[in-house]
Amino acid sequence: MFADPPVVRLAWRSLFLGERLVRPVAARLTAALALRATARSSHSYAKTVRRISPRLRADNPGLVKIPDRWSRNPTVRVRRNGLALELDLRDNLQAVLFYTGVYEPRFTAHLLNHLRPGDVVADVGAHIGVHSLAVARRLHRLGGGGSVLAFEPAADSAATLRGAAVRNGLDVEVLEAACSDVPGRLPLFADERYPVADAGVRSLHGRGQQIGEVSAVRFDDWAADRPGGPLPRLDVVKLDVEGHEAAALSGMRNTLARLRPRALYVEIKENAMGRAVTSDERLRDLLTDLGYRTTGRTFDHNELFAPVG
Repeated sequence: MFADPPVVRLAWRSLFLGERLVRPVAARLTAALALRATARSSHSYAKTVRRISPRLRADNPGLVKIPDRWSRNPTVRVRRNGLALELDLRDNLQAVLFYTGVYEPRFTAHLLNHLRPGDVVADVGAHIGVHSLAVARRLHRLGGGGSVLAFEPAADSAATLRGAAVRNGLDVEVLEAACSDVPGRLPLFADERYPVADAGVRSLHGRGQQIGEVSAVRFDDWAADRPGGPLPRLDVVKLDVEGHEAAALSGMRNTLARLRPRALYVEIKENAMGRAVTSDERLRDLLTDLGYRTTGRTFDHNELFAPVG
């Protein structure tokens, strides 16, 4: 449970009153500057997430919330973490990045700090590329080559990722497809807990309205049939596919056995909430069968698994 002290509530009230003079765009910019300055600690970051998330608002009645009207003209161009980005503030993930300057800071820091020159990194469930772009920039700075493979099935999110890669001069291979255990076409759904425009919580297992259909591939098939020959190397995998993790991993079985990436970061939040088709226990059993064990370390819901032996 989070709550604001009286002096902070007064500051927010002053901003809301002054909004009539400075307009909502200026008000949200002022709020972003203030929140970025205070979101250095995990506690402050968590408070800001709860100011934004529609799902968490009722749980934190003593916390001043970011008003919905600030997202009515949602697209903003900003620099965050040294990257030029175009963000849609109707998306919870992108709004958090706008107001705090970071997204999943513990996971991002661990991922970037453990990259090595020449690494090949697969971002499965890349969304707009918050992690893909950061990894690509770090690999460039490390030298020695390396590459980023970003799988994102939604056409609009994939297009945003491609645009950001070009804008920032980064090399990211964007694959507009979901990773699954069977190739084909799959329905993509909104999450009923969030507005339909929130692209970050779309899911193959969502309970909201159907957004459309997306292409699905088996990672093994894609890796074997790439132009120029089979994928020669895979060092790190980030897997965040809103409850479809088990199917995606099943479709990677041969690649994991052949290339043995040293780190698998698997998002377990949707499984823990009972919204995935596979329980946490069965997902971990599958990872054991694939030759991976948990390290016991979790970063912003992303659990780190390493190869056995």
